[in-house]
Amino acid sequence: MMKREIFHKEFKVIGPAVLPVIHVQDQIQINRNIELVVECGAQGVFLINHDFGVSDFLPLIRACRRDHPSLWLGINFLGVTGLRAFPTLGDLEKDGCAIDAYWADDARIDERKTDQLEAAEIAEVRTKSHWSGLYFGGTAFKKQRVVDSANYVEAAVHASKWLDVITTSGISTGKAADVEKIRKFREGAKDTALAVASGITPENVNCYRSNIDAILVSTGINRNNDFYNIDRGKLDRLIQNCRVPLSESKGEPLSRSVSEQRWYLEHMAPNVKGGTFAWLDPSAAYVNSRAFNSMLEDLAAPFLSRQVDVVAGIDAAGFVLGGALAVRLGIGLLTIRKAGKLPVPTDQVNFVNYTQRQQTMELRDPAIRSGTKVLIVDQWVETGGTMSAGIELIERQGGEIVGVVAICIEETPAGVALREKYLCSTAVQPGTSFQAQCNEQYLDFFNDFNWDIVMPDKDD
Repeated sequence: MMKREIFHKEFKVIGPAVLPVIHVQDQIQINRNIELVVECGAQGVFLINHDFGVSDFLPLIRACRRDHPSLWLGINFLGVTGLRAFPTLGDLEKDGCAIDAYWADDARIDERKTDQLEAAEIAEVRTKSHWSGLYFGGTAFKKQRVVDSANYVEAAVHASKWLDVITTSGISTGKAADVEKIRKFREGAKDTALAVASGITPENVNCYRSNIDAILVSTGINRNNDFYNIDRGKLDRLIQNCRVPLSESKGEPLSRSVSEQRWYLEHMAPNVKGGTFAWLDPSAAYVNSRAFNSMLEDLAAPFLSRQVDVVAGIDAAGFVLGGALAVRLGIGLLTIRKAGKLPVPTDQVNFVNYTQRQQTMELRDPAIRSGTKVLIVDQWVETGGTMSAGIELIERQGGEIVGVVAICIEETPAGVALREKYLCSTAVQPGTSFQAQCNEQYLDFFNDFNWDIVMPDKDD
């Protein structure tokens, strides 16, 4: 068994470790999803061979470990207990391909029996294999023998004697476990680590996280109607909601994601001048010091532990937000200008802006060295033309876009593509009512907007 305290120290995380599950297709798909997982700050990944056998899976595992030597990597051989898996994992480790965890859907725990003969046999095989990873063992798990709810506590008591991490689930893939089931498992597990492996979403995680230590998640963070690829926005929200102090979340479902509770958004002002202007004024939220600094704190958070060499702000509103973030991150600001503003050699890109007008953006040439890690910032992304032009200018000079920042990225095709390709930090969070309203370009609080709010506080 692994005690909860030791488990959390190993992962260096308060709250449950988030371990996305990748249903493997090929090496390109594996690497694409792993890069996204690492950028979002998840603690590791599990790979599972849903579509082919173990023999075809093993070369992909070896390649994954070769490509990601420091990644926390877990494996699930679909439908294979530890009895067959542990010798294979031992052989991989002997060959220099260390696997950090094995997750078996069925750990062969039988709460109806005093002697756990099958679990004991698996433990003996594990010892002989000399494999050194963690054992996540399925107990009362989906698609396995049904366990009477009256016996959940007893099942967890037995499992705690044989498993490093007791792992349970809802009744089927994507179906959330009954909260009372998890409470009973916590009672029986005592201080043994406990994981849940189905049905967790950014919205319901708050119901579980006080009782669990790890989340093995796929459906809840995958793109819509896509079994094989992770949605960056969903994973970001899940991780953020796992880190909110329990005292703030009160253990209730997050019908509004905690990340949606960004009060400063209601400082943005409506357009009262008609169609030739943008539909709102986001910069109104900059006037009040507490609103502006709270916004900057949220936008900067994903990049505090990442290497960022320079912030690139897009003309003109991106200069304000970009400059403030550069100061917050302690780095410099690179300006991407509208054409005709720079008295030095430039590179230019033509694009169509949100008003459907042709424009040209330009960047000093040279402005950065190849390999420079750039955080690109604009105030708002609607059609994505301006942001795409800025990214193109950076990448032409060999810069690496480490993230995109805006108050909001509307869910246009270009906006969705940005989130899929880059780590995006926005004040308006995808999946929230604010995001839905921004997509429609009208915010409910505009109905009775308080103009006094768009003022400095008296003590600002």
